[in-house]
Amino acid sequence: MPFDRSTLGLPYFSLEAAAVDKSPSELVITDETKENYYIVSREVYEDGPQQLGYIIVVEEGE
Repeated sequence: MPFDRSTLGLPYFSLEAAAVDKSPSELVITDETKENYYIVSREVYEDGPQQLGYIIVVEEGE
């Protein structure tokens, strides 16, 4: 079953805002445009966005 991008929720338009709002156990990811940022858990990232080309821009604990 393909990953449903709508499960990522509304995007942040600022990396700084997403980094401030995330918890220590979450990641901030972005797509190839680097215009939208999403806060997700490692499990969510590995279950879909990773295969779609999203990259981690803020790791857990950062």
